[in-house]
Amino acid sequence: MDQLILDLTPTPLPAFDNFLAERNREVITALTAEAGERFIYLWGEPGCGKTHLLQAWIAHAERLGRASIYLDGKTEHLPDFAREASFIAVDHVDDLAPDDQITLFSFYNSLKESGESRLLMAGRQPPMALAVRDDLRTRLGWGLVFEVKALSDEDKLAALRSHAASRQLSIPDDVYRYLLTHWRRDLSSLIGMIDILDRYSLAMRRPITVPLVKNVLQTASPEP
Repeated sequence: MDQLILDLTPTPLPAFDNFLAERNREVITALTAEAGERFIYLWGEPGCGKTHLLQAWIAHAERLGRASIYLDGKTEHLPDFAREASFIAVDHVDDLAPDDQITLFSFYNSLKESGESRLLMAGRQPPMALAVRDDLRTRLGWGLVFEVKALSDEDKLAALRSHAASRQLSIPDDVYRYLLTHWRRDLSSLIGMIDILDRYSLAMRRPITVPLVKNVLQTASPEP
């Protein structure tokens, strides 16, 4: 049997219209308001959709023609030139190195004086529980603070069934439940895996079943 090379990149790209917002409508409203709060901090458990929201916010800013930048505090340093953007998103603020915490603090101060640019940040804990500099911790609570509430398993199952139906796929419930316990927990990755299973089942001329899912997951990493 020929080995198949699978594209494991989650699809589609993050956007507000593909974020299941049943429990987070207030967050979406705040992020899309034309004259809304300029400083917003999102927190919540891993996989609840914070990164999706930050990247969707940046995509929204780009469609408005605004200079924007997404920065991941877990994997990169914060460049000083980022303060020149109109929309700045800083993810994983709880993973920022000490020097980057100072940089983010300075972003706050310069943006506050500018009176126009916006800053959106995200972390795992609410501001007062973060292990960051005291002055930065205070700044994080300056604007609006929202907890991003995770989807329940039933919410995810409903979304996966709807996505499968849109692709005219017949997938038994035991496949969905297997994915929820053996694959990434965020909805974007789960939907991406449904698309992969669709392509794989067509190539192998086999129905989408738990054994087929096991074969596919052997080639994939569960890490986000």
